[in-house]
Amino acid sequence: MEWRKSIFFLSVVCLLVHTTEAQKIILTPKWTAQAQFIGYYVAEQMGFYKEEGLDVQVKHPAVSESSFSILQEGRSQVAVMNLSFALTADADLVNVMQTSQENSLMLVSRLPLENINSLQHKKVAIWNHLSDELLDRLKRYYHLDVEWIRFNSGVNLFLSGAVDICLVGSYNEYIQLAECGFQSDSSYIYRFSDYGYNLPEDGLYVTREFYQSHSDTVAKIVRASVRGWKWAGEHPEQALDIIMEVVRRNNIGTNRYHQRKMLEEQLRLQVDESTHTRTYHLSRQGFERAANILLDDKEKSRILYEDFVK
Repeated sequence: MEWRKSIFFLSVVCLLVHTTEAQKIILTPKWTAQAQFIGYYVAEQMGFYKEEGLDVQVKHPAVSESSFSILQEGRSQVAVMNLSFALTADADLVNVMQTSQENSLMLVSRLPLENINSLQHKKVAIWNHLSDELLDRLKRYYHLDVEWIRFNSGVNLFLSGAVDICLVGSYNEYIQLAECGFQSDSSYIYRFSDYGYNLPEDGLYVTREFYQSHSDTVAKIVRASVRGWKWAGEHPEQALDIIMEVVRRNNIGTNRYHQRKMLEEQLRLQVDESTHTRTYHLSRQGFERAANILLDDKEKSRILYEDFVK
């Protein structure tokens, strides 16, 4: 009789452990570790996900992979992606959180840039992760004839003189250029946000299937992630301590000064220009700006704001 009681007791304990075990979630950033994703590192390290009953691990893609491919293959449940990529990926994705509200893309040139037509017949360095589909759409929209020169990262291609113009992010490569001593005035810089291409960028995405079957889990992920970003903005030095530990573990060559500048710019890009607040939500206006540039009429009738944004 005693052994039966012991078995019953152990069964109850195992059941309780199983029911209270945190749900495992893999969150995939767009690329290697940096302050661009600091809110998620904070939420993981500070236990915000755990407080929601989740075991979230932030895992970066390999250089040859994308967060989109990892999400599509089921190796992660949540991924950080650009709105422009998510809209043109021909996949059933749901935007559940939007950090970026302002576009970070810039063109830096060795010759003055009067407008987008200054790119005509030039060699323009662009990142490897940008899809041919997106680049073709941009060329058609702006009627451009340019030669794209792909590169992985950094600014050496531009500094060496191998290209006329380089695409940079205001939160990373533009800072690197300044760190390398490159100086230029506004006539050599083209900010996309100033010329009708102010498309929101980083957002948090899940597949529609995952959203429909785990909407409560998604809400918890978003709640903890927003909390992580807010904490990073309120405690920048402590947040930088966290990011420096993350980049050390991932063997990323960087320094605290660069990551601080990146964090400052990321927080600036998160402020909605119409409300002057951080909404962490993709607005209808932001969605429509992107759709009008990137999608044709047939695609716009198929990809609706109410379905795409939750």
